[in-house]
Amino acid sequence: MGNFSDRRFDLDDLLKDVSELVSPPEIIIRLRSALDAPGSSASSLAAIVAQDPNLSAQILRLANSAMYGLPQRVETVTRAIAVIGTRALYHLALAVTATHSFSRLPCELVNMAVFWRHSVFTALIAHDLAQRCNVLHPERLFVAGLLHDVGSLVLYGRHPDLLRETMLIARGHEPLLAGHEREILGFDHADVGAGLLSRWGLPETLQTAIRLHHQPDRALQAGLEATLIHLADTLSNRTEQGCFSEYGPREEVIPDAIWERLGLDRQDGEECCNDVGWRFMETLSVILPQARY
Repeated sequence: MGNFSDRRFDLDDLLKDVSELVSPPEIIIRLRSALDAPGSSASSLAAIVAQDPNLSAQILRLANSAMYGLPQRVETVTRAIAVIGTRALYHLALAVTATHSFSRLPCELVNMAVFWRHSVFTALIAHDLAQRCNVLHPERLFVAGLLHDVGSLVLYGRHPDLLRETMLIARGHEPLLAGHEREILGFDHADVGAGLLSRWGLPETLQTAIRLHHQPDRALQAGLEATLIHLADTLSNRTEQGCFSEYGPREEVIPDAIWERLGLDRQDGEECCNDVGWRFMETLSVILPQARY
Protein backbone atom coordinates (compact mmCIF):
# COMPACT_ATOMS: atom_id res chain seq x y z
CA MET A 1 0.00 0.00 0.00
CA GLY A 2 1.29 3.43 -0.85
CA ASN A 3 1.60 6.53 1.27
CA PHE A 4 -1.44 8.63 2.08
CA SER A 5 -0.64 11.03 -0.77
CA ASP A 6 -0.86 8.11 -3.22
CA ARG A 7 -4.29 6.94 -2.09
CA ARG A 8 -7.11 7.11 -4.53
CA PHE A 9 -9.71 8.07 -1.92
CA ASP A 10 -9.69 10.61 0.85
CA LEU A 11 -11.22 9.74 4.22
CA ASP A 12 -11.94 13.36 5.15
CA ASP A 13 -13.88 13.91 1.93
CA LEU A 14 -15.98 10.84 2.61
CA LEU A 15 -16.71 11.93 6.18
CA LYS A 16 -17.74 15.41 5.05
CA ASP A 17 -19.95 13.90 2.38
CA VAL A 18 -22.01 11.83 4.84
CA SER A 19 -21.71 13.82 8.06
CA GLU A 20 -24.96 15.71 7.49
CA LEU A 21 -26.86 12.45 6.99
CA VAL A 22 -25.69 11.06 10.33
CA SER A 23 -25.00 14.16 12.41
CA PRO A 24 -26.08 14.01 16.08
CA PRO A 25 -29.66 15.21 16.66
CA GLU A 26 -30.29 18.33 18.71
CA ILE A 27 -31.44 16.38 21.75
CA ILE A 28 -28.08 14.63 22.08
CA ILE A 29 -26.21 17.93 21.76
CA ARG A 30 -28.44 19.45 24.46
CA LEU A 31 -28.01 16.45 26.75
CA ARG A 32 -24.24 16.58 26.42
CA SER A 33 -24.21 20.32 27.18
CA ALA A 34 -26.49 19.86 30.19
CA LEU A 35 -24.41 16.98 31.48
CA ASP A 36 -21.23 19.05 31.32
CA ALA A 37 -22.83 22.17 32.80
CA PRO A 38 -22.21 22.97 36.49
CA GLY A 39 -25.23 22.22 38.64
CA SER A 40 -26.97 19.91 36.20
CA SER A 41 -29.61 17.75 37.84
CA ALA A 42 -31.57 14.60 37.15
CA SER A 43 -34.72 16.64 36.65
CA SER A 44 -33.10 18.99 34.11
CA LEU A 45 -31.81 16.05 32.07
CA ALA A 46 -35.16 14.30 32.34
CA ALA A 47 -36.89 17.44 31.07
CA ILE A 48 -34.74 17.34 27.90
CA VAL A 49 -35.41 13.65 27.28
CA ALA A 50 -39.14 14.11 27.95
CA GLN A 51 -39.38 16.33 24.86
CA ASP A 52 -39.00 13.16 22.80
CA PRO A 53 -41.65 10.67 23.96
CA ASN A 54 -40.28 7.83 21.82
CA LEU A 55 -36.78 8.30 23.22
CA SER A 56 -38.17 8.47 26.75
CA ALA A 57 -40.03 5.21 26.26
CA GLN A 58 -36.99 3.42 24.85
CA ILE A 59 -34.73 4.61 27.66
CA LEU A 60 -37.25 3.38 30.23
CA ARG A 61 -37.47 0.02 28.48
CA LEU A 62 -33.68 -0.28 28.53
CA ALA A 63 -33.51 0.75 32.19
CA ASN A 64 -36.12 -1.91 33.01
CA SER A 65 -34.55 -4.57 30.81
CA ALA A 66 -32.43 -7.52 31.84
CA MET A 67 -29.40 -5.41 30.95
CA TYR A 68 -29.74 -3.85 34.43
CA GLY A 69 -31.84 -6.41 36.29
CA LEU A 70 -33.29 -3.83 38.65
CA PRO A 71 -35.35 -5.26 41.53
CA GLN A 72 -38.18 -2.74 41.05
CA ARG A 73 -39.67 -1.29 37.91
CA VAL A 74 -38.62 2.26 36.99
CA GLU A 75 -41.60 4.36 35.87
CA THR A 76 -40.09 7.76 35.06
CA VAL A 77 -36.95 9.06 33.36
CA THR A 78 -36.09 11.03 36.50
CA ARG A 79 -36.21 7.83 38.52
CA ALA A 80 -34.15 6.04 35.88
CA ILE A 81 -31.46 8.70 36.23
CA ALA A 82 -31.53 8.32 40.01
CA VAL A 83 -31.05 4.55 39.68
CA ILE A 84 -28.60 4.22 36.79
CA GLY A 85 -26.99 7.68 36.82
CA THR A 86 -26.79 10.70 34.54
CA ARG A 87 -23.90 9.36 32.45
CA ALA A 88 -25.73 6.10 31.88
CA LEU A 89 -28.85 7.98 30.76
CA TYR A 90 -26.81 10.01 28.28
CA HIS A 91 -25.13 6.92 26.85
CA LEU A 92 -28.43 5.07 26.50
CA ALA A 93 -29.92 8.08 24.71
CA LEU A 94 -26.83 8.21 22.50
CA ALA A 95 -27.17 4.50 21.68
CA VAL A 96 -30.84 4.83 20.71
CA THR A 97 -30.54 8.00 18.63
CA ALA A 98 -27.31 7.02 16.88
CA THR A 99 -28.75 3.64 15.92
CA HIS A 100 -31.79 5.30 14.39
CA SER A 101 -29.62 7.76 12.47
CA PHE A 102 -27.29 5.13 11.03
CA SER A 103 -30.15 2.72 10.22
CA ARG A 104 -31.43 5.27 7.71
CA LEU A 105 -28.28 5.05 5.59
CA PRO A 106 -29.06 3.25 2.32
CA CYS A 107 -26.80 0.23 1.85
CA GLU A 108 -27.71 -2.49 -0.61
CA LEU A 109 -24.71 -4.76 0.08
CA VAL A 110 -25.09 -5.16 3.84
CA ASN A 111 -27.70 -7.50 5.32
CA MET A 112 -29.13 -5.05 7.84
CA ALA A 113 -30.71 -7.71 10.05
CA VAL A 114 -27.38 -9.52 10.42
CA PHE A 115 -25.54 -6.22 10.84
CA TRP A 116 -27.66 -5.00 13.77
CA ARG A 117 -27.79 -8.40 15.43
CA HIS A 118 -23.99 -8.44 15.43
CA SER A 119 -23.84 -4.85 16.65
CA VAL A 120 -26.24 -5.35 19.58
CA PHE A 121 -24.66 -8.66 20.60
CA THR A 122 -21.21 -7.03 20.55
CA ALA A 123 -22.54 -4.10 22.58
CA LEU A 124 -23.92 -6.38 25.29
CA ILE A 125 -20.66 -8.35 25.50
CA ALA A 126 -18.68 -5.10 25.67
CA HIS A 127 -20.92 -3.88 28.50
CA ASP A 128 -20.50 -7.14 30.43
CA LEU A 129 -16.74 -7.25 29.91
CA ALA A 130 -16.50 -3.64 31.08
CA GLN A 131 -18.36 -4.52 34.27
CA ARG A 132 -16.06 -7.48 34.89
CA CYS A 133 -13.08 -5.15 34.40
CA ASN A 134 -14.61 -2.53 36.73
CA VAL A 135 -14.61 0.07 33.96
CA LEU A 136 -16.20 3.37 34.94
CA HIS A 137 -19.52 4.01 33.12
CA PRO A 138 -19.74 0.67 31.27
CA GLU A 139 -22.62 2.04 29.14
CA ARG A 140 -20.06 3.94 27.07
CA LEU A 141 -18.56 0.59 26.05
CA PHE A 142 -22.08 -0.54 25.16
CA VAL A 143 -22.27 2.46 22.79
CA ALA A 144 -18.86 1.72 21.28
CA GLY A 145 -19.78 -1.94 20.77
CA LEU A 146 -23.12 -1.01 19.23
CA LEU A 147 -21.58 1.41 16.74
CA HIS A 148 -18.21 -0.22 16.08
CA ASP A 149 -19.12 -1.25 12.50
CA VAL A 150 -21.22 1.72 11.34
CA GLY A 151 -18.45 2.67 8.94
CA SER A 152 -19.44 -0.40 6.90
CA LEU A 153 -22.83 1.15 6.18
CA VAL A 154 -21.09 4.23 4.79
CA LEU A 155 -18.44 2.42 2.73
CA TYR A 156 -20.73 -0.18 1.19
CA GLY A 157 -23.46 2.38 0.65
CA ARG A 158 -21.17 4.83 -1.11
CA HIS A 159 -19.00 2.40 -3.10
CA PRO A 160 -21.12 -0.71 -3.75
CA ASP A 161 -19.66 -1.48 -7.18
CA LEU A 162 -16.09 -1.03 -6.00
CA LEU A 163 -16.50 -3.18 -2.88
CA ARG A 164 -19.04 -5.77 -3.99
CA GLU A 165 -16.38 -8.35 -4.84
CA THR A 166 -14.63 -7.70 -1.54
CA MET A 167 -17.84 -8.49 0.34
CA LEU A 168 -18.29 -11.74 -1.59
CA ILE A 169 -14.70 -12.86 -1.11
CA ALA A 170 -14.62 -12.11 2.62
CA ARG A 171 -17.89 -14.01 3.34
CA GLY A 172 -18.32 -12.09 6.57
CA HIS A 173 -14.73 -12.57 7.77
CA GLU A 174 -14.29 -9.10 9.27
CA PRO A 175 -10.48 -8.85 9.52
CA LEU A 176 -10.19 -10.05 5.92
CA LEU A 177 -12.86 -7.55 4.88
CA ALA A 178 -11.03 -4.68 6.58
CA GLY A 179 -7.76 -5.69 4.94
CA HIS A 180 -9.28 -5.62 1.45
CA GLU A 181 -10.86 -2.24 2.17
CA ARG A 182 -7.47 -0.81 3.12
CA GLU A 183 -5.92 -2.19 -0.07
CA ILE A 184 -8.61 -0.62 -2.26
CA LEU A 185 -9.32 2.65 -0.46
CA GLY A 186 -6.37 3.28 1.83
CA PHE A 187 -8.62 3.05 4.90
CA ASP A 188 -11.25 0.67 6.25
CA HIS A 189 -14.73 0.74 7.77
CA ALA A 190 -13.23 1.04 11.27
CA ASP A 191 -11.48 4.28 10.26
CA VAL A 192 -14.73 5.62 8.83
CA GLY A 193 -16.71 4.68 11.92
CA ALA A 194 -14.21 6.31 14.27
CA GLY A 195 -14.22 9.48 12.17
CA LEU A 196 -18.00 9.71 12.14
CA LEU A 197 -18.34 9.06 15.85
CA SER A 198 -15.84 11.80 16.68
CA ARG A 199 -18.56 14.10 15.33
CA TRP A 200 -20.96 12.59 17.87
CA GLY A 201 -18.65 13.55 20.71
CA LEU A 202 -17.50 10.08 21.72
CA PRO A 203 -14.37 10.18 23.89
CA GLU A 204 -11.11 9.80 22.02
CA THR A 205 -10.41 6.49 23.78
CA LEU A 206 -13.61 5.03 22.30
CA GLN A 207 -12.89 6.45 18.86
CA THR A 208 -9.52 4.70 19.05
CA ALA A 209 -11.20 1.49 20.20
CA ILE A 210 -13.50 1.54 17.18
CA ARG A 211 -10.64 2.38 14.82
CA LEU A 212 -8.51 -0.53 16.06
CA HIS A 213 -11.10 -3.25 16.63
CA HIS A 214 -9.60 -5.39 13.84
CA GLN A 215 -6.00 -4.74 14.93
CA PRO A 216 -5.40 -6.61 18.20
CA ASP A 217 -1.71 -5.73 18.52
CA ARG A 218 -2.39 -2.01 18.21
CA ALA A 219 -5.51 -2.30 20.39
CA LEU A 220 -3.38 -3.80 23.17
CA GLN A 221 -0.99 -0.87 22.94
CA ALA A 222 -3.85 1.65 22.88
CA GLY A 223 -5.32 0.55 26.20
CA LEU A 224 -8.17 -1.10 28.04
CA GLU A 225 -11.12 0.19 25.97
CA ALA A 226 -9.57 -0.74 22.63
CA THR A 227 -8.65 -4.22 23.87
CA LEU A 228 -12.15 -4.69 25.26
CA ILE A 229 -13.95 -3.74 22.03
CA HIS A 230 -11.69 -6.01 19.99
CA LEU A 231 -12.46 -8.90 22.32
CA ALA A 232 -16.20 -8.20 22.34
CA ASP A 233 -16.27 -8.19 18.53
CA THR A 234 -14.29 -11.43 18.33
CA LEU A 235 -16.47 -13.20 20.91
CA SER A 236 -19.62 -12.02 19.15
CA ASN A 237 -18.42 -13.53 15.88
CA ARG A 238 -18.07 -16.91 17.60
CA THR A 239 -21.81 -17.10 18.32
CA GLU A 240 -24.76 -18.05 16.16
CA GLN A 241 -26.82 -15.05 17.25
CA GLY A 242 -24.09 -12.42 17.10
CA CYS A 243 -21.86 -13.34 14.17
CA PHE A 244 -21.33 -10.73 11.46
CA SER A 245 -21.29 -13.39 8.76
CA GLU A 246 -24.41 -14.74 7.10
CA TYR A 247 -22.50 -18.01 6.77
CA GLY A 248 -22.41 -18.74 10.48
CA PRO A 249 -20.01 -18.32 13.43
CA ARG A 250 -16.29 -18.01 12.87
CA GLU A 251 -13.57 -18.96 15.32
CA GLU A 252 -10.83 -16.35 15.55
CA VAL A 253 -7.73 -16.78 17.69
CA ILE A 254 -7.72 -14.67 20.85
CA PRO A 255 -4.12 -14.11 21.96
CA ASP A 256 -3.32 -14.76 25.62
CA ALA A 257 -2.14 -11.15 25.86
CA ILE A 258 -5.74 -9.96 25.34
CA TRP A 259 -7.00 -11.88 28.36
CA GLU A 260 -4.00 -10.83 30.42
CA ARG A 261 -4.48 -7.15 29.58
CA LEU A 262 -8.08 -7.29 30.82
CA GLY A 263 -7.39 -9.50 33.82
CA LEU A 264 -9.87 -12.07 32.49
CA ASP A 265 -9.73 -15.61 31.14
CA ARG A 266 -11.50 -17.70 28.52
CA GLN A 267 -14.14 -18.81 30.98
CA ASP A 268 -15.11 -15.17 31.49
CA GLY A 269 -15.59 -14.87 27.73
CA GLU A 270 -17.79 -17.96 27.60
CA GLU A 271 -19.87 -16.75 30.54
CA CYS A 272 -20.35 -13.34 28.89
CA CYS A 273 -21.63 -14.92 25.68
CA ASN A 274 -24.00 -17.17 27.62
CA ASP A 275 -25.26 -14.30 29.77
CA VAL A 276 -25.81 -12.08 26.75
CA GLY A 277 -27.71 -14.77 24.87
CA TRP A 278 -30.86 -14.62 27.00
CA ARG A 279 -30.91 -10.80 27.06
CA PHE A 280 -30.16 -10.33 23.41
CA MET A 281 -33.59 -10.32 21.75
CA GLU A 282 -35.07 -8.05 24.40
CA THR A 283 -32.30 -5.47 23.93
CA LEU A 284 -32.51 -5.73 20.15
CA SER A 285 -36.25 -5.06 20.23
CA VAL A 286 -35.70 -1.96 22.38
CA ILE A 287 -32.85 -0.52 20.32
CA LEU A 288 -34.53 -1.23 16.96
CA PRO A 289 -38.27 -1.64 17.61
CA GLN A 290 -39.19 -1.27 13.92
CA ALA A 291 -36.56 -3.64 12.56
CA ARG A 292 -37.02 -7.11 11.13
CA TYR A 293 -34.49 -9.49 12.57
